Amino acid sequence: MPALREAQTYVACALRDGPMALPGALFAGDARRILLAMAAHANTISHGRLVALEDSFTATRRALGEAAFNQLTRAYIEAGLGLDGQLNDIGHAFPDWLEAQGQGAALVAIARFDLAFLRAHHCRDAAALTLSDLPDDADALMALPLARHPAASAHALTPILLDAIEQPDWSGKAAILITRPDVAVRLFPLGVAAHDAWGVLAEPVTFAELCANLGVTHDDAAIIPAIIELVRAGALQLGTQP
Repeated sequence: MPALREAQTYVACALRDGPMALPGALFAGDARRILLAMAAHANTISHGRLVALEDSFTATRRALGEAAFNQLTRAYIEAGLGLDGQLNDIGHAFPDWLEAQGQGAALVAIARFDLAFLRAHHCRDAAALTLSDLPDDADALMALPLARHPAASAHALTPILLDAIEQPDWSGKAAILITRPDVAVRLFPLGVAAHDAWGVLAEPVTFAELCANLGVTHDDAAIIPAIIELVRAGALQLGTQP
């Protein structure tokens, strides 16, 4: 009898490749009984995968509606996608797959939002920059290296995304920020200047460089509040010193 881990590997291969992948000594009983057991096991696993997708893509499910979402997730699973990792990451290819199926850009963006929310939850811990970390000395502040927090991501705000996450009061904002500066994942609406600041931070920059970039398109009075908006949300961390 193989060890538990080896037996689980055989069963997983059989669910993907068919019963011929099973070694003869793994189960007792005739072929018919073995296939019945495998069918029950496959149904249980398939249900678990569908529930995992439902839990991972709540906004996408709300935007699509129950019936359409179930139809798409079943097709995704039947195509053998998302089965190469842990259950909590089963939807890692789902947004790209939706795009390949010809789903609209707005829906694909919602799926990417859901995936980013999930990945923020599972992201490695990292210390977020806080207001108390900002130096009082002006020269030290301007030299401060800034970078995006690894759990943070920004998503362009559209009416369909607002409806899907049930935040109608955020209309008029430029983007929605996902962060996880500590234990819980949080959502923050971003104004135009803060969203532009986030774009500049695609690469680490100093505080002075960030201000200079924002100064090209925004009034001086809007620059510091935009950066503070990101700091308060827990979206930044200290970058690497040059």
